Amino acid sequence: MLYRSLLQKTFLLIVGMSLCLSTFAQNPKNRKSTNKPKINSFWLDLNVGIGMTTSYDNGTIPFNYNGLAREYSIGFTDEWKRCHLEFETQLFNTTYMEQPQGTNSGLDARLEFRYSCLKPSDSRWHFWSGANVETYGELKKLPELQNASSAVSILGHLDAVEMVTCDFGYNKERTHNWMTAFFKLTLPIAGYASRPDFMYVHDPLGQEGLNALIANNEKFFKFFPGVTTDLGFTLNLRNGNRISLYYAWDYLTTGKKGSYRYDNAYHTVNLSFMFKI
Repeated sequence: MLYRSLLQKTFLLIVGMSLCLSTFAQNPKNRKSTNKPKINSFWLDLNVGIGMTTSYDNGTIPFNYNGLAREYSIGFTDEWKRCHLEFETQLFNTTYMEQPQGTNSGLDARLEFRYSCLKPSDSRWHFWSGANVETYGELKKLPELQNASSAVSILGHLDAVEMVTCDFGYNKERTHNWMTAFFKLTLPIAGYASRPDFMYVHDPLGQEGLNALIANNEKFFKFFPGVTTDLGFTLNLRNGNRISLYYAWDYLTTGKKGSYRYDNAYHTVNLSFMFKI
């Protein structure tokens, strides 16, 4: 019943956002639609996603466990000439539906820069290269584990980014394309991790609070194995606003560095709105 209620709440949120589309898709008042290329464009980004999380944390339980994941984010996109800049903050919340039951709440911040490095004669294809800097922190709570029931993990890493987009669905005058398909590949290069050692002798959520959770964390730098893929479509409205639907697979692991191995994979379907400012 718990996961069913969570699905209903997320569905209602998506429906509520979708009801705004009639206003979202209209041209601003007293402004004529134009297809002339803009030197600079700026958007406010909103996103909601739902899917599954697969976790493996040898410091808590020695097997994989799955949960229902919800994702919400806000940020901005700035484009000028052949450059593309994104900033995004994401809130993740996972409810584990297996034993031991619990929750995992995560907060992510990402700054990404891409450059349009190759544009063939057919202007519908675009190839981008770039990099991003990302930090991720999570609070995992599994009450059945008692004195090791709560843990804070913090990870930060530098990533290489490659992306290809294809414009299609042009109007008769070929001055506006309604759809863009895209695929983005993000590969972690190196980063920093702060992970629990789980040598608890008292309740880590007691009087000492957060300090007790991170005081004895193992801290190390390493080359991170992992990958993030985004595959989907974008609807390009006449007024410059955009709507995207895409599937994201986000996987990161500390490998065997430190006392315990940590793996986390998000599989989510996302609906994204870009409001042009």
